[in-house]
Amino acid sequence: MRDYLAGVDGVSAAPSVAYPRLVAANGPRMLALAGEVADGALPAGLPAAFTAAARRVLGPDKLLVVGLTVVVGGDAAARGRAAASTLLSMAWFRRSLIRLGYTERDIAEVSNRLVDDLVAHGDPAAIAAAVRTHRDAGADHVIVMLPMGEDYEADVDTLEGLAPTLTAVNPAPGTRTDGGLGADTTATADTTTTADTTTTTTEG
Repeated sequence: MRDYLAGVDGVSAAPSVAYPRLVAANGPRMLALAGEVADGALPAGLPAAFTAAARRVLGPDKLLVVGLTVVVGGDAAARGRAAASTLLSMAWFRRSLIRLGYTERDIAEVSNRLVDDLVAHGDPAAIAAAVRTHRDAGADHVIVMLPMGEDYEADVDTLEGLAPTLTAVNPAPGTRTDGGLGADTTATADTTTTADTTTTTTEG
């Protein structure tokens, strides 16, 4: 990944304007690399404890964008458990949770604690509370991600319905008191990328 980033720097077609470079980092090695050679990191699908750990690794001046899986509706709890189970099917993801102190039993049983920590589920107020938890843990920007494979038009309607409540979570840009950058929340369906160029990886 270090060589890849160096190669990106040498691309002749690179934009003529500066933009933040984020490394999608879901483990300690990629977080360390993001802190060293990028403008910040983009972990996704992990609990607020990882957000806090990422902020400690990156320090106060790097950009920390967090992807948060959200499920809204009357069957949100069951769909949230299904979304968590999908995440837990990946070995690297399970290892990340073990490093954060979750038990093998939490993972094997897809415990209520784990579902609540991994997936924001419920009404808009519950989603906003989960976003706030990541913000309080050090995130500059939270992307709310609906589970993939669902109805796209319905997903857009869901995101539009969440927008007023989530917008209220954010202070004015640049007003954070913990030394980080101004914050924002973005709603997105079926994607974990930001508007700026992002370098991705799945593990590390």
